[in-house]
Amino acid sequence: MSTIKPTIYLVKEDVKDPKDIFKVSRLQKVEKNGFVVYYKKSNKNTPDWAYFLNEQFDVNTSNFENSSSFAVLTIVEKGRLFAIPLGMGIHLLDMTKIEYNFGLRAAINGIPKTEIRQIDTTKPDLDSQKTRKAAVKGTTPEDFEINKEKDILRGIVGKIPADLNLGEVVEGRDSLRVTKATDSLLKLASTVKGAYKLYQSTTYKKDYPWIDNMALLRDKSKIEALQKLLAKELKSGKLDELYFIPPVFFGDDLESLGFKFSTGDRTRISGKELYVMPSMIDWKDEIGKEERKKITFENIDSFKVHEIKEGDKERSWPLYRCLSWETTYNGQKYIFSEGSWYEISTSFYEEVNGYFNARVVGNTFPTPSKSKIKESDYNKELSESLAQGHLFDLGHEDSRKRSLGKDRNEACDVFDANTNTFIHVKIGKSSSNLSHLFAQGGYSGIILKQEDKILDEFNKHITADNGTPLKKPFYPSDYTVLFVSVIGKRQKKDIPFFSKVTFYNIVRKSLDFGGYKCGFTYVVLPQK
Repeated sequence: MSTIKPTIYLVKEDVKDPKDIFKVSRLQKVEKNGFVVYYKKSNKNTPDWAYFLNEQFDVNTSNFENSSSFAVLTIVEKGRLFAIPLGMGIHLLDMTKIEYNFGLRAAINGIPKTEIRQIDTTKPDLDSQKTRKAAVKGTTPEDFEINKEKDILRGIVGKIPADLNLGEVVEGRDSLRVTKATDSLLKLASTVKGAYKLYQSTTYKKDYPWIDNMALLRDKSKIEALQKLLAKELKSGKLDELYFIPPVFFGDDLESLGFKFSTGDRTRISGKELYVMPSMIDWKDEIGKEERKKITFENIDSFKVHEIKEGDKERSWPLYRCLSWETTYNGQKYIFSEGSWYEISTSFYEEVNGYFNARVVGNTFPTPSKSKIKESDYNKELSESLAQGHLFDLGHEDSRKRSLGKDRNEACDVFDANTNTFIHVKIGKSSSNLSHLFAQGGYSGIILKQEDKILDEFNKHITADNGTPLKKPFYPSDYTVLFVSVIGKRQKKDIPFFSKVTFYNIVRKSLDFGGYKCGFTYVVLPQK
């Protein structure tokens, strides 16, 4: 008797008619035992390469004829519609009607924490990193080194208990793929019932509680609704919780002169205002009320951001690629970051924000001498403004040889011996800038604590400045790690949510845990 190993999709709850889940019409259908099979008649096709073989070798093309088969089984279980594609049937389905992450949720409810064989993750950073890891035996999330604050789980494969009656292994993504062979509609209905029961369970909260922290949004209907809200926010000019963050490093590229904005009418940018470090208020003023009123969901990508460089060089992005926005829709918190939407649990959002905000401090650091300044030059100014400031920025010629260890790591940008503070500085507040900033502070803080040789090297540089070397043994509780973001005059004193997640992850797990006092502060550039 023939069998199948089904791949099961759950249809969105508001879709009741099976005909609404297909991209094509006029499909054939047959009903039996609660199932409806929709299918398209297969037609023979001759691939292009067959004609090449015929011409070169005189081989008849009929030897290479093939056909693709399209079929989808549907069934209703407890008021919910399920689809099981067969052959190429997946290409018949309108995926906007499918419940995203159905298979993932079902799988993590069934796979014990110690029986994971493969995971797929993505990180919500610039040029989002996608990772697939596999293990030869049952493994835990910790063994896979999942970052529970930043990794979004997109797929999982693992062994499941025999009493679930779904086979030995399941694979969960948007669909649930089971390994149990099914030879009848009755048994297939039982499999669908078991899969839905797993999906409805909440046992994952015990072993995978971090799953609900955040998720990449793939529901097109929600994305469309949110993008309409974004267009409305831009059009209104209120710009609440909306940040301008172009995907470049500030302060490192000396050829960069600044940024200009263009409207949807393709107006030449030669006469536009140049902004060194623009804010959304600058964008609002530059665009003007009349052009801003023209923004719609459909034309938002015609509004551009242009980076102007010396030698008439230029590169540009759609405005939405340079935005970070935090909003609430239907009671749920969402983050828009560099072109993608993320759904964030309210509790996680409040925990991260609270942790970060509690560590924002004031400072008496000097204002940079000019509105466009190289990071290393500002660090030099900062070190000279302190009574006992020591420059460690490897980008400055005065401290280029002050690296630590064989990997030539940077201890910090400036060390304030008067307050025992390791100061780390970045110009701008893009996600990439801040990720680098926090990673640098986390690494140097731990290595100074762990390795006496590194501390000896650091003290050697301090002594060269006629300073007092750090005491041994080294107690992190005697020191502060301070992160500094240098921002434009009109930029908000806040950073993107995902940068706060990075801060929360590195500071809480490494620096706070190691005993350091930690803080974050802002330095504001002067007007040009």
